[in-house]
Amino acid sequence: MIVIPAADVRGGRCVRLLRGDYLHETVYAEEPAQVALEFVRQGAERVHLVDLDAARGVPDVLSRDAVRAAVRALRDTDATVELGGGVRSPAAASAWLDLGADLVVLGSLAVRCPEMAAQICRAHPGRVLLGLDVRDGVAQAQGWTEAAGEALSHLRSWAGWPAAGVVLTNVARDGALTGPDVEGLEACIAAYEGPVIASGGVASIEDLIAIADAGATGAIVGRALYEGRVDLNEALRLFPARPAAQRQQR
Repeated sequence: MIVIPAADVRGGRCVRLLRGDYLHETVYAEEPAQVALEFVRQGAERVHLVDLDAARGVPDVLSRDAVRAAVRALRDTDATVELGGGVRSPAAASAWLDLGADLVVLGSLAVRCPEMAAQICRAHPGRVLLGLDVRDGVAQAQGWTEAAGEALSHLRSWAGWPAAGVVLTNVARDGALTGPDVEGLEACIAAYEGPVIASGGVASIEDLIAIADAGATGAIVGRALYEGRVDLNEALRLFPARPAAQRQQR
């Protein structure tokens, strides 16, 4: 399993939301690019970047520029960069991949416009992750602000797409440090015929072990890193990164 530190960006700063609520934001750093580079310095082989303003459909130039700066900074490292938030067209996906992102995450687009999402997957095979944000079994869109159908149905419909996998976020636990929804994770892994990366609720090394035992191929960690609940070096020792020579070639 891959441990993937997250840098969420809003208003140009590195923040975390509580349960997807934009009114409950904690700011952790002014320079997301420096946060991302520090993750890599500690040994992370992949970094998860999200433009929260674009995800909600309210693009902010400060966030856009901060995310671009982080992608450019990480191009000079061996780390894999996965980028989400507001990627809702073939042109947007291509632009981020051309800039240096290794993977783009399609969230709202995948649940609202599956035909276009599948088209992007076919255009960039193995370079697209499908983002499924879930609250009480219901998929969420538009930055977690709108319901978008039964979650497991989406997973079943995505089977066979040439995607790199699914990023599964439990919105009710995201940023809450309450532990992952292992039962929900297992149900989603059973419904989807491909890699599943878990996100939401991680508060300890034990949570990472539980996610790995459930069968996830990756775990995204955010607030627990920023608040010292999880030591990234310890997590990477437990789930070591692959040698640079084996990582995805740019």
